[in-house]
Amino acid sequence: MSNPTHPDNASDAKAFSSDGFGLEQTAIGGLSDEALNTLRDASSDVSIASGQTLFTQGKAATHIVCLLKGTVALHRTHGREQSTLLRLLDAGSTIGLDSAFGSGVYSNSAIALTDCSVRYIEPEALCSLMTKSPELLRALLGRLAADLQASDEARVNVVHLQVRARLAALLLALRDRHGMVNDSGDLVISLPLTRRDMASAIGTRPESLSRAIKALETAKVASFHGKRVVVSDLDDLLDEVEQ
Repeated sequence: MSNPTHPDNASDAKAFSSDGFGLEQTAIGGLSDEALNTLRDASSDVSIASGQTLFTQGKAATHIVCLLKGTVALHRTHGREQSTLLRLLDAGSTIGLDSAFGSGVYSNSAIALTDCSVRYIEPEALCSLMTKSPELLRALLGRLAADLQASDEARVNVVHLQVRARLAALLLALRDRHGMVNDSGDLVISLPLTRRDMASAIGTRPESLSRAIKALETAKVASFHGKRVVVSDLDDLLDEVEQ
């Protein structure tokens, strides 16, 4: 893992404040003060720069990661060093639960796509709290179930949706965290992904992604400008997925 540094700006300080331990939106939110104090003793606050690795596939699962700010990509390496982007995770995600409580080895690699604020928690500390807190156990099981549902949905989309529709669905998924409305009323999405990663995310090849991008531009649904996508009418983008 890269050597992260502790947060030193105002926004990071707020994220790591003692009020709620900065975990309210994660699967570990809502714990008692006593439980939070236990976690403080078995955790660390770090800032991760864009491009750094949070953990690496095949390494021992020594920490669970609570993502407090930023966007992280989960990659799975296979074959001859080929990598597939499995999921994008935003603030509120709890990463590494399956590995820590399963094989004990990270099954994927997690890479920061933007500057991130995270809290690393030792699995043993969570295991101890789970025996005392049914609420925490239900929350963690709920997060694992949600991850499984998301994986199933992605598989269904690959089987049943055309590449063009899958691209539209990806853009819709990115708009909440990476989109804004400009002065003209257009939706502008700042892509945190390379074109290769976008292709991997929707289960296709880069050349097929290029054709899908061209199709959306020809239909005037979206225009692509480097890592910026402009959508004039959100309904048109929604229609691409619902057709």
